[in-house]
Amino acid sequence: MVTTRTLTVKQNNIDPAFQNAKAEESVLSILYAQDGLSFLVRHVTTRQVYMTGFIPAQELGADPLQEVLGGFPERPSQVKLIVAFDNATLLPEAFASDTAEWAATLLGGNVNYTERSAKLGMKVLALVSEKEKTLVSTTKAEVQHLWLSQMEALSPKQGEEVWVHLLGSRMLFLAAKDGKWELVNSYPCADQQEFIYHLGNAVEQLGYDRATLKLELSGYEAVSYKEFIAPYFAEVRLFKSKNWAQISSAMQGWDPGAYALLLRL
Repeated sequence: MVTTRTLTVKQNNIDPAFQNAKAEESVLSILYAQDGLSFLVRHVTTRQVYMTGFIPAQELGADPLQEVLGGFPERPSQVKLIVAFDNATLLPEAFASDTAEWAATLLGGNVNYTERSAKLGMKVLALVSEKEKTLVSTTKAEVQHLWLSQMEALSPKQGEEVWVHLLGSRMLFLAAKDGKWELVNSYPCADQQEFIYHLGNAVEQLGYDRATLKLELSGYEAVSYKEFIAPYFAEVRLFKSKNWAQISSAMQGWDPGAYALLLRL
């Protein structure tokens, strides 16, 4: 059974079905970002969400991944770890050289983390702290960079599309045109003014038409941010969990949009 002993203080919500969930039929997805660590447990095939939780950065211990895994006496059959390393650059693998010395000037130091997506033919180069480097090198989870995980999950269609996820003091920005990715990046986002500055600047540099582009928001406070930017964009929608997961009425009051990055996996 997938039971937990130590996560009761930090979990956001639990579906009663969690009590009968089987470890071999469950997947634990974890997002490690600057603002903290969020996680959720769901069924592998039905994608029913059993449990969600968030641990603020200031409460994380020396080994945050083990802190979550330690709460499960029986480890779920799959453990996915998504890392939001913001001091990074993204490029097609065809453009990547054998060495990453060229990225030192861009990132402010030598690259010590790389991640590739065979599906996308893309590669991420990043400069991370020693703590973060140890986290991804010692875990037995499936590790993937946040940018690549979202690009693989989303399916851009015709026209201009933008996805933005609010991550505490950061925001994830993804943009595609006619089914092809054009920009993926992370920006500071301390408040709505900083949000509209980076969003507007990125859209303008891409040359997108605010009257026709499709913009989707997710993350904490996405509703209030949607109201704030609605006058500037013709089509702004919120993340719809029904396209990505099965959520029972027992989870009422829980905000799926805050966990959009994990629900898309």
